[in-house]
Amino acid sequence: MKKFLSTSRLNLATSSLDWAMGMTIKQSLSLKDAVALNDVTKLAVPDKPIETLYIHIPFCHTLCRFCSFHKIKFNEGVAKAYFKALRQEIRMVIAQGYRFNRVYIGGGTTTILEDELIETIEMIKSITTVREVSCESDPIYFKEGNPHLLKGLVDRMSIGVQSFDDKILKASGRFEKFGSGLQQAEYVSRAIEVIPTVNLDMMYGFKMQTPETVASDLAQTIRLSPDQITTYPLTVGIGQNRKKAGCLAGNPEDLWPQFLAVKEAMGERYIMEFPWTFSRNFGQPVENKYVLDGEDCFGVGSGAFGRFGEQFRISSFDIPDYINRINAGHTGTCYTKPLEAKALLQHHLMMMMGHGLLDNQQFKAHTGKSLWQAFPLEMSYLISAGALNKQGNNYKTTVEGQFIALKMFSGFLAGMDYLREQARELPLTMSVGETEDDNQSSAIITS
Repeated sequence: MKKFLSTSRLNLATSSLDWAMGMTIKQSLSLKDAVALNDVTKLAVPDKPIETLYIHIPFCHTLCRFCSFHKIKFNEGVAKAYFKALRQEIRMVIAQGYRFNRVYIGGGTTTILEDELIETIEMIKSITTVREVSCESDPIYFKEGNPHLLKGLVDRMSIGVQSFDDKILKASGRFEKFGSGLQQAEYVSRAIEVIPTVNLDMMYGFKMQTPETVASDLAQTIRLSPDQITTYPLTVGIGQNRKKAGCLAGNPEDLWPQFLAVKEAMGERYIMEFPWTFSRNFGQPVENKYVLDGEDCFGVGSGAFGRFGEQFRISSFDIPDYINRINAGHTGTCYTKPLEAKALLQHHLMMMMGHGLLDNQQFKAHTGKSLWQAFPLEMSYLISAGALNKQGNNYKTTVEGQFIALKMFSGFLAGMDYLREQARELPLTMSVGETEDDNQSSAIITS
């Protein structure tokens, strides 16, 4: 009876959280106040290095049903023109004085033109110094590509497997694209032999899943011994992607027992960094970990976002417009949006919840406010939901609190979906074909 009441309280708390996050996302992440950059707008260059240079590659051979990331179906001519413009933008950004600690290349399918990817990474390393290069990939690259060519260039590879369960792969359209679960496991094994640090992205929350099938899926994942495993619920979102992803999603109340199954499956061989990120506890220490920690990020490429300080930056989501901007001597960033201090604090709260400790003294030193001064409603909610245990002046997250942090992270991903949806509708800031070169690039892309 006690367990039933505890679960009922948690279900009520997370349902309320989902509603509140949906309202907050629509308010704080609305692009109605986005400001278009003109030819003379000068954006300040920070004195210190920005943590991450994010590079977006918006091409895929086929389009997954649940994915909301900016991408188009692969066309070699378009992609080559795009990579050329991308390298030019990176050179411009570095020449303006920006410096970065690491590079993260996402997509889309980053390895879709291997030679172009290699040329881009080599160029970055020739003109600036970075601590590491991380790259996303699909599993089949390690069957059809030449991953040995990435040795010395890519320090960490994040491979989007999502599931080894053939039923889920078929329902999501990934079976036809990447093969069966057993085939993909073989491809991942090849990746682990070549790349220094390998992360596998896994998902749960599909309608055909149970705690038992989630555990079975992760058992297959763990047998491969990747350095890191990222597990997160299928993001339904609040915009147009809600219908597509919603067709695959199970009952939200099923996520709690599935999360417990994840923790149990990981417990023996992996350490929980966050409720969505686990690193192996065997062998040499894991280097080049991916830990989303609210750090500043500068985005380049069509469909990239950037955030540092209290400013959000948006690159053009139209590939011809993006190439035109670069050819005309601009960067791809075409809009900025101010971020509310409250929204930044709430993101900080999510990360503290994910870390497992709300350190009152550290938070006050960072913000000038105590936890209760900054989050009176949020702290009341978390305590009533059984998410926090008080320890002196600090608070430690319970298992229920870890799950609520996971739901908050899922809400963060939904917010990114909502931003992408709005960004696609922003007016273009340049007219297509402003110069002779622009006409040529537009012709390539529209042919």
